[in-house]
Amino acid sequence: MRKTLKMSEFEAFRDYMDPDVYLRLRTNRHLCCTPREGAYLIAFHFCDVKNPGGKDDKVCVWCSEDEIIFATDSERCLKLMGEVDENKDGRTQLLDFFSSMTADDVLELEKFEDRITDLEDEIISNVRVKSDYSAKIVCMRRELLMMKRYYEQMSLIMSDIADNDDKALPHELRNRFASADRRMDYLLNFVLHLREYVTQVREAYQAQIDIEQNQIMKIFTVVTAVFLPLTLIVGWFGMNFSMPEYGWSFGYPYVIALSLAVCVISIVYFKIKKWF
Repeated sequence: MRKTLKMSEFEAFRDYMDPDVYLRLRTNRHLCCTPREGAYLIAFHFCDVKNPGGKDDKVCVWCSEDEIIFATDSERCLKLMGEVDENKDGRTQLLDFFSSMTADDVLELEKFEDRITDLEDEIISNVRVKSDYSAKIVCMRRELLMMKRYYEQMSLIMSDIADNDDKALPHELRNRFASADRRMDYLLNFVLHLREYVTQVREAYQAQIDIEQNQIMKIFTVVTAVFLPLTLIVGWFGMNFSMPEYGWSFGYPYVIALSLAVCVISIVYFKIKKWF
């Protein structure tokens, strides 16, 4: 028998467990325990990998050989559970639900990896660093954090079931849960790899900012170097002494020509040295 509930009907779980277990179910982010032999009580927060930034709805499941009670407000989880054959025993239905829930996760994570790669290529290839790159990186890190927490709790739940400490699971079903546990570990490792990748992209972004700032400082340095001799000329001819050039009819054009010559020579020299 299968019963599907909304979280507003959560009180229906109270009759299946002790008060302390019920309290843990209400308060803990994830839970996997065996209130009685052959039965499992599971709770976790579902994260839609297609939209990891969305709301993570809580999912609670009471599962035994003859019965499964499924409670959540997640429309996707309710749809996936509705597609599971309810003629199977409760534990097999639970396994089929987990399998359906993660069926496309590898593909979605590969798409996420492509997003990171495209962002990395854009950062490296663009001459000017855009300000929205930082926001994109922060958003990706937040989404990966949500997925990491999701797969961590699912990995713990699968491990607890696959261990089969009470020997209640048939051998074949235990092997299938162990396979699902390995899949969760793989997905978790995939997400951890993506987190490292995003960290590398963030470092590349910071490196591009540093390069851009160095280019700006190089321009300022060249401008300063060009105008430094002109400052010397101004200081030299600005002294309060009687200088021969003051009485020369070509003195003023001479200073102008000297200043222009200093600027041109400096720019040509910097170009030859490839300083800009």
